[in-house]
Amino acid sequence: MGTDGGSTAPDLGRARGRNHTPSSMASAMWNHAPSMWASMDLKGSKPPSITEEQAGDLFAYFQSIRYFDKPGDAARGARVFTASHCAECHARSTPVAGGGPSISNWKAAGSPLVFAQQMWNHAPQMQAAMAARKIKWVSLTGSELTDLLVYVQSLPETRGVIREFTLTSRGLGESLFKEKGCFACHQGKMALDKRLTSATVTDFSVAMWNHAPLMAAQSKKSGQPLPHLEAQEMQEIVSYLWDTTLFAEQGNAARGEKAFAKKNCTTCHNQTGGGAPDLKQWLSGRTDPLRPFSIMSVLWQHGPAMLQGMKAKQVPWPLFTQPEMTDLIAYLNSLRPKAAPPAE
Repeated sequence: MGTDGGSTAPDLGRARGRNHTPSSMASAMWNHAPSMWASMDLKGSKPPSITEEQAGDLFAYFQSIRYFDKPGDAARGARVFTASHCAECHARSTPVAGGGPSISNWKAAGSPLVFAQQMWNHAPQMQAAMAARKIKWVSLTGSELTDLLVYVQSLPETRGVIREFTLTSRGLGESLFKEKGCFACHQGKMALDKRLTSATVTDFSVAMWNHAPLMAAQSKKSGQPLPHLEAQEMQEIVSYLWDTTLFAEQGNAARGEKAFAKKNCTTCHNQTGGGAPDLKQWLSGRTDPLRPFSIMSVLWQHGPAMLQGMKAKQVPWPLFTQPEMTDLIAYLNSLRPKAAPPAE
């Protein structure tokens, strides 16, 4: 990141727009590669060789930066706390009669995942309490919830709360997503839901909050109570959603094939004497699909030699937009051998 490294290249930790996807990062690195190598050559350093696993870890790190919203503002959060009627049920230190716990007892203030989990579990009680006070349910935006969290975390009553955020790699999120009944309303693969492709922790939390009245009504209609979530279960589900949205981009293989030809990739690939491996043969041994970070690994392992070969053939280095990179990856994956059907 910029504060820890040099200043001659873009700060990879700087927040960018929500359209900054893994494929846009891969295309940016690909397009910038020749100048990066030239700069490294002037400094007498060699490009590092990065394995696909290492590239995946780097992309996860870069993407994790986007998983958190822009820094919130405590002053705005205080206004949200008042305007949303939170203060009518939650005082800073002394509990309000008939209300909820005081802010000083909000142990979830330091963990966005625990905060989301508790918002979910207590939504029915909060809705009933608000109805009794004739307070209309207030919807929030992601930025408002971010400001609200910063406000709560800035108070003297919560300054001793430990700040933490941990995802998990145990892989139980998808089964929990089904077990808790989430699939009853959220049908299909979550990766296809465009609303989730740029979601952050706060986006997930605020979506659950905003939909609480509708979910409560559906629960009452079906006679099935809303599922209770433990903190670890929320961690598993959010980890699953994050991993799913990280690879949510859906490319078009036909367009990718056209881009492959238009960018002169066929000059070296898929023809005798081209100097590059035949793609079908190269992909024949892969068990997992190519991802944007796969392209980064290939770039750093073979890119300098590719550039020299292209210069010898007087072929310009191809530049890819984010959609073209997404489609190119889809095309390359279409060349992978189909999995054999299970034996009966």
